[in-house]
Amino acid sequence: MLSHSRRAAALYAAVGAVDVLAAGARGERVRWVAKPLLMPLLALYAIAACRERGRRVSRRLLVALALAWAGDVALRFRGTAALAAGAALFFAAYAIYAAEFTRRGGRRIGWVAPAGYGTLTGFVLARLWPGLRATGLAVPLSAYSMLLTAMAAAATTQGARVGAGAGLLLVSDALLISDRLGADLAGTRAGGPAWVMATYLLGQGLVVSGWPGPP
Repeated sequence: MLSHSRRAAALYAAVGAVDVLAAGARGERVRWVAKPLLMPLLALYAIAACRERGRRVSRRLLVALALAWAGDVALRFRGTAALAAGAALFFAAYAIYAAEFTRRGGRRIGWVAPAGYGTLTGFVLARLWPGLRATGLAVPLSAYSMLLTAMAAAATTQGARVGAGAGLLLVSDALLISDRLGADLAGTRAGGPAWVMATYLLGQGLVVSGWPGPP
């Protein structure tokens, strides 16, 4: 018999696969059903996994996942207002991640991760700057990108799993903004939504499954 956490993880993977395939096929009706289920399933996994280990789930993690869920729903809509709302909600979610990784400490960050992520963010912002200026969101999305860069760098102190997950979240957001602006970022425009969701779901799964220590 599968444990409750494994069942939740399997459901998350299955619904995630449906959403990724629907994103690639532009199956918007399917995505309206699948996407809002994803973060609740991941939260159920976190709760079950913590109970099986004899500890409480982190309330900060659950709040971050709730914010991510709201961001997912906001980004189901098109337009600048939806992009701004989604970015604000994910800013709050990833601020919790960054604060928690910093508070927990762990391995030293060093200079490689901040330099690498900073270079990636700078490249993406430079490529997308004309489109960002046209939307009027250049400044807030730049601030959001810097927070996400700091979060990804801080995640490297929490081990390879969390570090890889946060890195994928950074890549996912770069692809998302590129797709929303209709830009071609590293040749990914044609399959944009599918790549966005694949990297996002894997990234969130890695971060949550490797979430540091008791609350």
